[in-house]
Amino acid sequence: MKKIYIAFIAIVVLIGGNGCSDDFGDMNVRKDATTSVEPQFFFNAMLQEVFANYQRNVNLYPDLYSQYWANTVSGFASPRYEYVDGWIGNQWKEHYTRHLRQSLAMDEMYAEDPLYVDALAIKEIWMCYWWSRMTDTYGDIPYFEASTSESVPYHSQKDIYYDLLAKLDKAITSITGDAEQYKYDSEYDLMFKGDAEKWKRFGNSLRLRLAMRLSNVDPSKAKVEVDAAVNGPGGLLAGNADVAKVPMWQEGWYDYLHQMAWFWDNIRCSKTFMDNLYNQSSVGEDPRTPIWFTYKVEGEATSKEDAGYERYEGLANGYNLVPSDAKEKNATINLEGGYVDFVGEGINKMYCPVMFYSEVKFLMAEAALRGWVSGDANALFKEGIQASMEYVGVDADAAQAYLDGVNNLTGSNEAQLKKIITQKWLANFPNGVEGWADFRRTDYPDLSLPVDGVSGSSTVAEGTWVKRVRYPDNEHRQNEDNMPNGMQDVTTDRMDIKVWWDVADTKTKSNGLMSSNF
Repeated sequence: MKKIYIAFIAIVVLIGGNGCSDDFGDMNVRKDATTSVEPQFFFNAMLQEVFANYQRNVNLYPDLYSQYWANTVSGFASPRYEYVDGWIGNQWKEHYTRHLRQSLAMDEMYAEDPLYVDALAIKEIWMCYWWSRMTDTYGDIPYFEASTSESVPYHSQKDIYYDLLAKLDKAITSITGDAEQYKYDSEYDLMFKGDAEKWKRFGNSLRLRLAMRLSNVDPSKAKVEVDAAVNGPGGLLAGNADVAKVPMWQEGWYDYLHQMAWFWDNIRCSKTFMDNLYNQSSVGEDPRTPIWFTYKVEGEATSKEDAGYERYEGLANGYNLVPSDAKEKNATINLEGGYVDFVGEGINKMYCPVMFYSEVKFLMAEAALRGWVSGDANALFKEGIQASMEYVGVDADAAQAYLDGVNNLTGSNEAQLKKIITQKWLANFPNGVEGWADFRRTDYPDLSLPVDGVSGSSTVAEGTWVKRVRYPDNEHRQNEDNMPNGMQDVTTDRMDIKVWWDVADTKTKSNGLMSSNF
């Protein structure tokens, strides 16, 4: 295994009794030199990683495969299911050389000090989030010994998930909240401003998300973990004030949607997503639509009426040669629409979503439908829609009219689940990572195949969807022996191989419904 898995980052030199003589450290270190680093400096950098290489790591892959966005640049490979190592390959490198090393450095420095129990538990919750993103992207990955040697085996996604759920349990229950504990400064904890109780609630809610991933592959384990998450200390996200999101820090600059959709002009709203903003309620247009989207006319944001359209339109996914009028005819991100996550002071106040409160409501609705929690699935379903409307800033009367026009959950469990997941997908915008995961797990909502067909250079069979991202080129050059059986070269490391928790074949749909979620 290449050295990116070796223990921790060499940021500081720790002095004290490790040299050949008692005064060796004093002789070789300036008196004003820093010999320790506060946890908040590591943690701040770890939180900012949600924006790092966003276009290549997220927008060109999960954002397109969730069909929140469609690409406007002809010849781009990923919309037609090709792997591009110079794009998504960065995610692997950044995780193992930055995220993991920063995490391990914190453990090395502070694990033996009782003042840092809460800080390390909070960090562990965040690392569970990152590990889940990694294994959900690739499937089996190096995990348990990823910091201990040069040759690291790959571990099964099942074992990784079981360990992540156990780590979340330990981290959540270990948070003391005591006043004497080291607390992340509000300026450096970009998500919850050092609020340990909010981190507990996020930890439980993340556990609920991961538990529901197991709904089809390991339902008995899923039920146990759902119960533990719902009843965990601190509870779940309790309202929109608890939304887990990371702002662009004023000291940094990264790729994000304002760049992709406006300044670089590389994406437009997906036709699939936009069509569903018009067909889920009897009122027609979803009132979130004009808050999220606008038209770009001569460089200016313009309403659909002023642009000359009866409704907002979206671009079909998967063009090889994108129509020349695609940018003119299709809607883009609305940086002036009033949605707090998109609008701020320049580029530094936009937010990247990690988990919405509405997602928790939809997770609970699905769990209730499965009989795993008490409560009425339909009521929770409607509460999820309402939570999203309030968060986006929709007028109360318009939100109520939309809700009144959404049919109650009726029919088979599959039919009800499809409605829950479709509304969850709408509310999770623009969290493409989660939208893609839900589609792979449940095969809802109804997504389209590439309009120009799957590329001949892809490793996805015609008529099927991307189910995972293949391993980076460097892994194939240096670590193929440790890769999962049947995936040990670039031809067999296919992107239509399902991850562990994705058990159903979308092609088995009949009348728009699966037969495999219950």
